[in-house]
Amino acid sequence: MKRILLFLVAVFTIFVVKGQVTAGIPDPIILCDVNNPGDEIEVFDMTIREAQIINGQSNVVVTYHPTSGDALSGINAYADPTAHTNEANPQIVFVRLQSTAGQGWDVTTLDLIVPLIPFVDQQPDDIFINEGDGDGSAIFDLTVNESQALGPQDQFNFQFKYYITSEDATNDTNAIADPETYQNTANPQTIYARMAPLQDQCDFETYDFEIETDGVLGVTETNFSDLQVYPNPVSEKIQIQSQFLKGETRIRLYNVSGKQLFSETKQPLNKSITIDLSSLTSGMYFVSIISEGNSVTKKLIKK
Repeated sequence: MKRILLFLVAVFTIFVVKGQVTAGIPDPIILCDVNNPGDEIEVFDMTIREAQIINGQSNVVVTYHPTSGDALSGINAYADPTAHTNEANPQIVFVRLQSTAGQGWDVTTLDLIVPLIPFVDQQPDDIFINEGDGDGSAIFDLTVNESQALGPQDQFNFQFKYYITSEDATNDTNAIADPETYQNTANPQTIYARMAPLQDQCDFETYDFEIETDGVLGVTETNFSDLQVYPNPVSEKIQIQSQFLKGETRIRLYNVSGKQLFSETKQPLNKSITIDLSSLTSGMYFVSIISEGNSVTKKLIKK
């Protein structure tokens, strides 16, 4: 008889464990600071994440609590989770998923976040590198003056991205992939920065600064007044022609992030140079041409 009872208890225990409710992990709820901007306080409907918390389970009740102890004990639930004013920023709310069918309970957390409103405390300095080689090209760390933009703001609350056009900075498109090792595509060159909270969904600020090195990369096109780069867009090979192509000519190719893809030194033939670009993927690039002290950078589209 004892053996039968022990067997039944074991079966019942396994059944309960298998049927134990499990709370899903919800995505944070992020609200922009539009109600009295700057106070970091908004009214949250915490129930919009209940589908993630319930995760397809039935016969359950969800309650929201200010502390883990309250959630574990099932006490002091917020009276109206559809209109909760955050008490901190961010605020961690403890969520209890309770079975109404005897399958226990589970606790998870829900983050309520009001992204900070950034401001540019000080216009960052331009960046100049004197390499002494006079080729107009250098590797720049675009992040070195972020502290000037931050001022008293906590660096761990914000992120910076960098772009080669103001439109990209505003739209958050085509960000420079590696801003700490960026190779300029013109000299001087304007860089556009986007400063935003870690949750880049609300307010942001943009600013610009110049990077420059010794030399004449892309300073002017008058040195190559008759320059032709064709076809553009290109499928396989480009032809570079100019009466100013003399002696050894350096050809460099960059992607939109400023990464140098290749550098070749060519001897012009009848004031013309051919470059094979068939291995490139489709997109926008920059080709830099340096010959006899003349320098220019051209935009190039690869089909």
